[in-house]
Amino acid sequence: MDSFDNFKYLLGETIMLYQFIENDLKIIYAGMLNGNFFKNIQLVRSTYKGLGQIIQALENLDNSDNTPYFDKNTYFLLNKLARQRNYYCHQCCIDFAYNPNFRESIDFKESYTKLMETNAIIKNIQSQTELHKSKVLQKFNRI
Repeated sequence: MDSFDNFKYLLGETIMLYQFIENDLKIIYAGMLNGNFFKNIQLVRSTYKGLGQIIQALENLDNSDNTPYFDKNTYFLLNKLARQRNYYCHQCCIDFAYNPNFRESIDFKESYTKLMETNAIIKNIQSQTELHKSKVLQKFNRI
């Protein structure tokens, strides 16, 4: 597999991990809401379409009782992740794709290096988010 093939694989995996994080945050939000958990999940999935939207809604709900589960630094990190996700979904390939010799270009090499770093970080964050999902659902008696 050459570097561009690996880039495509890592990009797909990275976007998939962002989707898992977004879904876990939606489940956490639904678990924190009053009412029927399964109806809450349906409501959340139909209302919040992007990672940034669910992060904002979760932060507002989480802080509404002045005893948040997540701290400010966590929300700062989550918002940073949402911006990174948008970059990987909408821009990273555009940065080099129109160069006919992109495989040798500095832009591709920099993007590839950044993607490898992000992928390693996002794997860790996704596993942490999954653990927090379980803890929140237990705390709010959802499982």
